[in-house]
Amino acid sequence: MNETDRSYEDEADQLIAEHEGDANAAIARLIEERSFLTKELEYASLAMGFGFARGWKPKLLKPRH
Repeated sequence: MNETDRSYEDEADQLIAEHEGDANAAIARLIEERSFLTKELEYASLAMGFGFARGWKPKLLKPRH
């Protein structure tokens, strides 16, 4: 296991601990944060000029339900 993998594992452990061991609550929080960041990316994409990124726009992943 490399250092990056260990860091992610430590962050996951910390997140679960913040939710008193409830992994479902921790996952729900991550999904909420992803939704917020996706909306922020959509807003930034709308505000970004076409020439700024030479026509490139980020492709947003649609959440699976």
